[in-house]
Amino acid sequence: MDPIIFLSILFGIYCVMSFFDMFFKSCMHYPYHSFLHKTGLTVQFLRIKWHTTAFNRTMFRWGSSSKLLSFSFNIGVFFALALIPISVIILIMTLFKWDLGSGKVPSSSTTSSSTQAIPQMQILLPGVTLPLQEIGFYVATLIICSILHEMGHALAAVLEDVPVSGFGIMIYFCFPFAFTRISPDHMNSLRLFRKLKVLCGGIWHNILLAVFCYLIYSTLGFIAKPFYQVNESLIITSINKNSPLLGEKGLFEKDIITHINDCKTYDMDSWYDCLIKSIRSRPGYCVSSNFIHINDESSRVYHGPDGVIQCCADPKNEKTCCFEYIEDLSNDDPIEIPQHLCLDIRKTIEDSSTFCSSQCDRGFCIRPLLKNTTAIITIKRENNPKDVIFVGHPVDISRSIEVSQFVPKVNIFTPGFADTISLFLKYNIVFSLGLAVVNAIPCFGLDGYQISSTIINSMLINKVTERNKRDLITILVTSLGSFLLFSWTLKVLWKSILEKFI
Repeated sequence: MDPIIFLSILFGIYCVMSFFDMFFKSCMHYPYHSFLHKTGLTVQFLRIKWHTTAFNRTMFRWGSSSKLLSFSFNIGVFFALALIPISVIILIMTLFKWDLGSGKVPSSSTTSSSTQAIPQMQILLPGVTLPLQEIGFYVATLIICSILHEMGHALAAVLEDVPVSGFGIMIYFCFPFAFTRISPDHMNSLRLFRKLKVLCGGIWHNILLAVFCYLIYSTLGFIAKPFYQVNESLIITSINKNSPLLGEKGLFEKDIITHINDCKTYDMDSWYDCLIKSIRSRPGYCVSSNFIHINDESSRVYHGPDGVIQCCADPKNEKTCCFEYIEDLSNDDPIEIPQHLCLDIRKTIEDSSTFCSSQCDRGFCIRPLLKNTTAIITIKRENNPKDVIFVGHPVDISRSIEVSQFVPKVNIFTPGFADTISLFLKYNIVFSLGLAVVNAIPCFGLDGYQISSTIINSMLINKVTERNKRDLITILVTSLGSFLLFSWTLKVLWKSILEKFI
């Protein structure tokens, strides 16, 4: 579904809900008011809120007598405080694209390795920066991360004898968030470190969730070993109906891919690396002199309109290609073949004994002369001895074919099951760390504001005796953080929308 259509439908649903909410409330419809009161629901324009006290006893029971939990939150304070300057630095580097290696701000055309290695913040939106079909992962992950974040505040509050009055989930348009209601009077009466335990509990829980999911994700290959072949080859899970590789001599679902040219494919990273390598460093082919003399159809050699050397009578014939003989300087024997050869692509690859870069043990090394955007790609399969030969851009392969590194050992298990778990873990790692980083920024409405306010008031209480001045310092610090975060949000959203729709 197109993102614009999806957002329009969602906006229409909110409009209908808001209309009926206003209608029933204006008519003083008692069953409707009773329903809202019992369920804890609140309906507003582009916002739905649900609040409950059903989990209060559970939180009290979990947090009232746990020494290990108390020790965990003590550690969490130091991690959360350390994350505050890190988050601000990452935000500033992302906003201004600072290059720490050169000490200056690179231009938009600069793509140095030091710049790419710097951590970057990104807004993740379905249909804009994320595939719209993954919106289920998006919503579920946001809910889980938000609930665990608020559980961190609630459990820490219970440990410090701060009353918790309830929990809830709020949905702003398509963004779900959880919240916890804690007594502000009891919070303000706590000493510095105890208060920080409650304020930092949410960030600490997000860090723990990210670490837990990363441990499972990094060992997923070992866990899945009894059921899948992992990191050995790739299996095709789906092929687009418009894919140029679909056909009698092409690929099929459940084909197991082992190589792209001479590059081994064993996981998703190697899959994309091999596709990139196929166009950056085009391999040559070792062929015999006998094959060349029988199959060479070369005519006059000339430069085509695109600057590529042509030696075939019909350059539009996709079955043939002009190959260039790569002279072996270490060989003193006289050259037995011409410099440029017009050969059938499939016959040449099938007759080739191996790939080459400059020389061959037996025969001659010849390299295809192609456009910069075109490559000859040989795809080797485990379950089929006949290789698939594709002439085109590697992007056409990556866009039209979906592969998985989880090859089932038995038919009961499917690659999709393991891929779903892997993708869900990735979402939790990224979103949980993202929530921790963003909440650590001193910004109005975030945990960073409460944490920075508490620290400033406690550290400056003897030097700045007037509370109004300390509050002013807090507001200035928080305003700066809010301005940076707001500027970054506008910049990233504008750039993402331009790249997506323009």
